[in-house]
Amino acid sequence: MTRTITLIALCGFAASASAQAPVIDGTRDAAYGAPIVVQQANTQFGNVTDTSAQNGSELNAAYARVDGGRLFLMMTGNQEPNFNKLDVFIDSVAGGENTLSATPGYDFANSSQNLNGLTFDSGFEADFHLFSRWGGGSVPMSGYEVDFVNRNGGGDANVAWSSGVGSPPFDTITSAGSIIAGSVGSAMGGANAASGTALTQNLGFAINNSNIAGVSGDNGVPADQAAAAAVTTGMEFSIALADLGLPANFVGEIKIAAMINNGDHNYLSNQILGALPAMTGNLGGDGGGGFIGDLSGVDFNQFAGNQYFTVFIPAPASAALLGLGAIAGVRRRR
Repeated sequence: MTRTITLIALCGFAASASAQAPVIDGTRDAAYGAPIVVQQANTQFGNVTDTSAQNGSELNAAYARVDGGRLFLMMTGNQEPNFNKLDVFIDSVAGGENTLSATPGYDFANSSQNLNGLTFDSGFEADFHLFSRWGGGSVPMSGYEVDFVNRNGGGDANVAWSSGVGSPPFDTITSAGSIIAGSVGSAMGGANAASGTALTQNLGFAINNSNIAGVSGDNGVPADQAAAAAVTTGMEFSIALADLGLPANFVGEIKIAAMINNGDHNYLSNQILGALPAMTGNLGGDGGGGFIGDLSGVDFNQFAGNQYFTVFIPAPASAALLGLGAIAGVRRRR
């Protein structure tokens, strides 16, 4: 199954190579092609059935495209405006953390330290942390907030960190904006100040929280993957490859792990891409739904499949002539 999805995604890249780059507005463009991964577990973090309530979070499917030296990334679904986090970890360069350290301190009151002990599948080493949230309940009181952090291997207390806030959601369901290049995250509620900026180019973002379809709230049955793949709105980002430590003409792969977490980064939902097995419940902090104050009990190696997905970046035409085509790929490492 994984192999089939991967080949479809690669073909999507090839078919859309000449298409216009996606518009960052929280709505999936045709340029993304087929989903890279689709959700298998129905949400246990609330299921939105009425846009006026916005009382749930879900991740239905993940899409990605590289165009003009930028990574365009979209997770369809919803993010409840109660300060729950969308945590996205990116493995793009050598090194990184397979198990997250408690040392880096950022976000409100250094709540990033609660990520301590989260262990990814073998082969995934997080280099960068992108996370977002908004608050206010059914009528969000502020724009969508997004942060981008270079975790620098997990050994430094103060890390390069940039943040931005999107436009006020006048219609209560959409917000968009940019983290401005050179911006530096500020101390919040006792959080460490950033050691410097994490961005040399603007990072675009948007949310369209209008979805009421996709996965359901009944985790006694597997998610309807066709319904999940049909969702067209959610959370969307555009990041310069340079800010992922890569050249604009990079050929290879980028690995991404996306998950819905609580506001303090210490209680994981079951909404994760790559997906958990069908009918898996919330992971909490102990891996079984319990709260222990951090994520040290969560080890993705304990679950079938990979709880990350891979973005394969096709070779340029010159590389293809040398027999390094998009399907075969040029591996960055491993």
